[in-house]
Amino acid sequence: MITGPATKITNLGALKIVLGIKHFAMYLGFVMVFALLSGFIVNLIS
Repeated sequence: MITGPATKITNLGALKIVLGIKHFAMYLGFVMVFALLSGFIVNLIS
């Protein structure tokens, strides 16, 4: 649910064109890391 809007294939295609491959890879990495961290925090709270 957190990464849904950030990982739609159409959005990713546009971002890859705009950002370039290096920044696009960094974007994907940050999305994955923050989604995992958010999930861990939610699990700790509940």
